[in-house]
Amino acid sequence: MPSVIRHADLVAELRTVRERGLLRLRHSPLPALAAAAGAAGEELTPSAIASLLERVVGGMTDGTLATACAYTFGVVAGTRDWPAQSRRRRAAEAYAVSPERFRKHHEHLIMEYVAEEILRLHDRPAAEEGLPVGARRRLTLGHGRRLTLCRMPVQALREVDILVSSENVYLEMSKIFKSSLSAGLRAAAARRNEAGELVDDVLQRELRDWQRAHGREGLAVAPGTVVATSPGELAWTGIRRIYHAATAIPRTHTNDYDVDPTGTLRAVRNAFRLAGRERETFTPPLRSICFPLFGAGRGGLDPATSFAYLWAGLEALWAGLEAELQGAWEVHLLTRSTASSAAVLRALTELGARPAASG
Repeated sequence: MPSVIRHADLVAELRTVRERGLLRLRHSPLPALAAAAGAAGEELTPSAIASLLERVVGGMTDGTLATACAYTFGVVAGTRDWPAQSRRRRAAEAYAVSPERFRKHHEHLIMEYVAEEILRLHDRPAAEEGLPVGARRRLTLGHGRRLTLCRMPVQALREVDILVSSENVYLEMSKIFKSSLSAGLRAAAARRNEAGELVDDVLQRELRDWQRAHGREGLAVAPGTVVATSPGELAWTGIRRIYHAATAIPRTHTNDYDVDPTGTLRAVRNAFRLAGRERETFTPPLRSICFPLFGAGRGGLDPATSFAYLWAGLEALWAGLEAELQGAWEVHLLTRSTASSAAVLRALTELGARPAASG
């Protein structure tokens, strides 16, 4: 193992990772990356380098860059065994350039940037890390209020019955190659043929079916409206329903959105009401629901503000002893980045949250 981890060595080894893929690294000598993984607190197992890359990419806040990095190294769920050219093609789509242009320009920048981010891990105070990528932390706030904080890409979430997504009020999901929660869900739920080509855009198709059935084609719904769809291919991960919460309001003639706190409150309430109606129609009954930080992406809210809106909705239901929360629902919160995970943990600590007792 190298005593000093050099940027140039990391760049060279990251190129090897890109070429061979994460599943083919067991017999590849990567001393700089292995040393970096150990220094970052990863257990030195064959998957340590993969865990390191998931941690680094999961902490990125730049959507396009994060998407391109994730596909370049195969840390997106289901891509570890993809050939290098397939990962490069998908990464190039994030920048809307050809694979050849991406190879000559963007790929070099990605290797250097990821190497820099790995080196920065050594200088980052542990308190700023929040949760490591892939972690869940069960917390209790007393009076029977419990929740589980998750930090991971949405594609890595497992065994949660209902996954809530933030959508705009036109119920138009993000483009499938973007990096938002909506885009990640849309891509993960879509059905593809053996060549990887999309054959059924399941979630957007079902949303359009709902719009036609309710006379809302091309029209906005009220902020806080929640529409249920099947999970598509996400059923393989244990997810049984996707609830699309209309919380983002497009600003005219811009690419930006506004998130109304009142709409978030309605979305939380409507999600639980819908869950309550659907609960017993499934076998076994639905029992867990996962919320994102509404508006913390394209909505422009900082994670602490987004959490405050979401928490107000949960508090209103708990305080009012609403029937929707009396059925022992397991409540999960999903975060993706270092900043959002740390912000939620700080807020929950201020609210008196403590680790839940095991078992």
